[in-house]
Amino acid sequence: MNNDSHILMYDKPARHFCESIALGNGNLGACVFGQPKREKVCLNQDTIWSGYPRDTVRIGAYDGFLKARELTMSGRYVDAEKVIESECSSVWSQEYIPFGNMLFEFQGTGKSEEYNRTLDLRNAICSIKYTQNNVTYFREAFASFLKNVFVYNFSASEKGKISFNLKLSCPIKHTINNTDKYLILDAVCPSDSLRNHKDFPNRGELYPKEPEKMGIGFRGAVTVKLKGGNVRYVNRVIEVSGADSATVYFATKTSFNGHDKHPVLLGKEYKNACLEVLENAVSMSYNSIKLEHIKDYKKYYDRVSLNLGTDNKENIPTDKRLKQHQKGKDDIGLYQLMFNFGRYLLIASSREGSQPANLQGIWNKEPHPPWHSNYTVNINTEMNYWPALPCNLPELALPLLDMIKDISVAGERTAKIHYNANGFCAHHNIDLWRLTTPVSGSASWLFWPLSGGWLCDHIYEQYLYTADKEFLKDFGYPIMKKAAVFFLDVLIEDKDGYLIFAPSTSPENLYKTSLGTTAVSETTTMTMSIIKRLFKNCISAAKELEIDEDFCEILSKTLGRLLPFKKGRRGELLEWYKEQEEHEPHHRHKSHLYALHPAALITKEDDPELAAACKHTLELRGDNGTGWSLGWKINLWARLFDGDHALKLAKIQLNPVSANTAMCMGGGGTYPNLFDAHPPFQIDGNFGFTSGICEMLLQSRNNKIFLLPALPSSWKNGEVKGLLAKGNIKVDIKWLDGKLKSYKLHGQANGVAVIYNGEVLN
Repeated sequence: MNNDSHILMYDKPARHFCESIALGNGNLGACVFGQPKREKVCLNQDTIWSGYPRDTVRIGAYDGFLKARELTMSGRYVDAEKVIESECSSVWSQEYIPFGNMLFEFQGTGKSEEYNRTLDLRNAICSIKYTQNNVTYFREAFASFLKNVFVYNFSASEKGKISFNLKLSCPIKHTINNTDKYLILDAVCPSDSLRNHKDFPNRGELYPKEPEKMGIGFRGAVTVKLKGGNVRYVNRVIEVSGADSATVYFATKTSFNGHDKHPVLLGKEYKNACLEVLENAVSMSYNSIKLEHIKDYKKYYDRVSLNLGTDNKENIPTDKRLKQHQKGKDDIGLYQLMFNFGRYLLIASSREGSQPANLQGIWNKEPHPPWHSNYTVNINTEMNYWPALPCNLPELALPLLDMIKDISVAGERTAKIHYNANGFCAHHNIDLWRLTTPVSGSASWLFWPLSGGWLCDHIYEQYLYTADKEFLKDFGYPIMKKAAVFFLDVLIEDKDGYLIFAPSTSPENLYKTSLGTTAVSETTTMTMSIIKRLFKNCISAAKELEIDEDFCEILSKTLGRLLPFKKGRRGELLEWYKEQEEHEPHHRHKSHLYALHPAALITKEDDPELAAACKHTLELRGDNGTGWSLGWKINLWARLFDGDHALKLAKIQLNPVSANTAMCMGGGGTYPNLFDAHPPFQIDGNFGFTSGICEMLLQSRNNKIFLLPALPSSWKNGEVKGLLAKGNIKVDIKWLDGKLKSYKLHGQANGVAVIYNGEVLN
């Protein structure tokens, strides 16, 4: 089986952001448009955010919490919701802000012909080629992790010359200057999110003069190396003329020095540091830095390979392949391309020492992006990291784990002031400054102090996949225990003697009452599932480490008293404490199915009745949804061992969406550059898609490895190598005519059962 499922290819330049090619090295992002005449590159750096460290807890919030609890337990849900929104809310999160744009104006006239623009996922290099006036022009761009620069190389065929003017732009307060070898942009971020000051008559108030109220400072600098020709740095422009080739280097640094350090009073030196990065980069030849970049990148990308065969569509532009696929034309290679693109995006947006991938990874063009491009941790941030471990990329989860450690400290004060509880908690939004308090607005999103519990699941999964007991002992278990302590302190008895967290919401969803819609219930299935999963993980971790017997005894007794799962009259898994009329039956969130995926509290092999209830819940919710919602559904259907339905969702997610589509909360899909379309762009759907393919081919839990558990019937022949199972076991699988042909395990698999079609093979 031959295929080439590693190339994004286009026959025209990008006109919109979601047609551009995304490059990144973890903290530096670039979106290349590839315009022959007026080129644009959108630039990002992962610590360019509004704000600075501040205390956002709301004194008196605990009294509001108790009042809301009392109202909820007496059935006055709408009144409880009003109290939560008026007495328990805090401020909006800060915003992830773009650096700005690099703008090129090329000299020369003539129509561009034979245009080709590609992203090779095997080496993370964007290539552009076109002909103008019988001269062929070549471009290559990449983001080097080791040198921490964006590199853009321009060359031409014989007799061709490179001439352009280069400028920088920035959407926030900035200055631009030049020296004899650098074009330099210096800027300062606003001191707060505009959304927290929407009534300000003068937005200049977001740029105060007092150092203690100022935001992050940053510098970006560009320099150019030529072969032949001339370069001048004048009037805030780089002028290149008559060059045989030109290599542009861009670097940026910020004053951010940690979530708990003021970026001005205790900030890092960043101006000289930025120029030092450039000096280091330009000391190498272009070919040397390119080869170094490829070697560094491939050590991650080459760990996994997937081959499903081909329908010979690889030479068709990617945007056109999406449209043809929607019309029903077979293109099995498109699934492989999306799988590989998800792995690529994770490598490009989450590297050691970077911030975690946010709602848009690291790629954002808006100074006020949708949902602040923050960390939305009631599903979206978690989904970003679902493929990290099964795709054997555990190092790429480290930025997320570092953030969890930060909020385990920052969230202590939130737990104490808002809930009078020990341990720590965090709500549905986190930002660069590790916001853990509720935001403003509707209770359906602001009142959700469960993210600490869910994020701790990533800690324990990291241990289960890597078998790194030192990590569990020194890093993971202490944080998990702190999260568990918080929930122990807030649980109360319901009317039947079960322990619940009251009041609760199910993220961003509502139900109907006689007095109107509400988000507030005595508790919810997701709330109790997260607590149950955390307690079980803590007990397992403590046993692995042979510690904390008394604490485990408390958790075990509490587990036995937690509210069990409930089914509704239609056989579905209930979302709320009791059966309620849904406000939006096809809501994009499937929060009550957290127990099926990712938590595996409910499994088809061990809990067939509850698994059947989960299946019926999915059927009632329907197949359509936003891009990320479709990604979650792929994983859920795979957990039910239904590969054909999982593939149906994957096909829907591949539906093409125009690059300039406005916000839509209904139907999602995929943009021309393969970014996930909520719409708007949200990267979690890309990662959910890749994770879903993993789940279709390999699942591991409870000392069991499931081979091809949800293989679609149309994927007759294929091979996957390098997927990671729990226990640090690498797995290769090959199948023929829809049946397992061979498999190989790499690692210590003693005591692990390998299962195919319900039968144990070893």
